[in-house]
Amino acid sequence: MLHGTSPNPLRRTADRTRTRWLLAFALSALVAALCGVGVGLAVWNVDSRTAREEAEHVHRITATTLGAAELAPDSWSGGVAASVAQAAWQFPSAARHTGLVKVQPKTPAGSSVVIWVDDTGRTVQVPPSAGERAFAAMTVGATVAALIALTAAGVVHLRLRTVEARSLSMWERDWRRVEPGWSGRLPTQSGVDDE
Repeated sequence: MLHGTSPNPLRRTADRTRTRWLLAFALSALVAALCGVGVGLAVWNVDSRTAREEAEHVHRITATTLGAAELAPDSWSGGVAASVAQAAWQFPSAARHTGLVKVQPKTPAGSSVVIWVDDTGRTVQVPPSAGERAFAAMTVGATVAALIALTAAGVVHLRLRTVEARSLSMWERDWRRVEPGWSGRLPTQSGVDDE
């Protein structure tokens, strides 16, 4: 039988209450983990479906730089400045496009670079990889699990503090009643001076 749940007369109500709250916390940790996994899988499914739909309209093509790489204004990524260059590409097959594309630093004019475009030939962001989508799903799932577990821990902590305060109050009350007989001291009566 679980500690604090048997009808043992030496176990106080507070002991049983503590045990129940600790058990509730253990169950909430399990629920948090299950919710985290469920939310993570849902995010993965939505992101994967979106990636499949976008893959039908996003194309990886080669562009040719028309000028040397330049430092992109106000574009720092991870502490490293991004470089851009004017480039030209054809997509769909008969449509010629030009524009700024991200390139490696010091890329010379006339270099071939890989870019991503939509069905009309406009440049788009590189689609997230399966690894990036998995990381995003795990991050969201872990965040949900952590929030649920922390909320449960906070509730249990507050409840256990209340139980402890009530328990200490009962001990104090019982000790005031028992202590005079135990110590041999006569109980004081209100209104009578102690000598």
